[in-house]
Amino acid sequence: MPKPNKNKEKAKAKIPVIERGPMPALILVVICTVCVALLALTATMTADAIAKQEQMAHGSGKQALFPDAAEFPEESADEAIAGIPGAIAIDLTAEDFENVTGVGRAVDADGEVVGVLISAASKGYHGPVPVTVGFSLSGEITGLLVDASEETAGLGQEVGDASFTDQFIGRTTDDKFSVDFVSAATISSVSVVKSVKLASAVFDAFMGKGGD
Repeated sequence: MPKPNKNKEKAKAKIPVIERGPMPALILVVICTVCVALLALTATMTADAIAKQEQMAHGSGKQALFPDAAEFPEESADEAIAGIPGAIAIDLTAEDFENVTGVGRAVDADGEVVGVLISAASKGYHGPVPVTVGFSLSGEITGLLVDASEETAGLGQEVGDASFTDQFIGRTTDDKFSVDFVSAATISSVSVVKSVKLASAVFDAFMGKGGD
């Protein structure tokens, strides 16, 4: 009867468990699964955090347009128009209003409407440039919120700066909106002007000032 080879058994005993049989593949699968799950969780948390920051920034921007407002109700454009004193229903699906992206209200602590926000997005240099225009109930512009983050840095992005947007404050919906464009950013500047004109047309339409 052959004697057992003690050297081979001893060498085999020294081989780590992770190197034996199907164990390495199984462990790798588990590690990869855990890593993928952690990456997915991190991505979700990051996206949620960014969305929350953007929402807070946008909310603070609205507050700057209407300092006396206590609330900006989350509602559809039709619901917002229905809640504006003296406003009439209009068809926002009409071709003339195709670039309108929203209508909202600014409400004070007593529930009274103190202003209207109308959003539009006309084509800029790199794509649509979202613009929100604040109007008093008399049709005077209280300010603009412009998201020019997709425009060219140092050029088109400057249409979101106060040096450009403040030119619209105090003007009314019947203004021609002749303003000084941002240097070397004509397309981006024109985009904002178009959105302000469109927002003004929407305001006049639901306030019954749209002509025939």
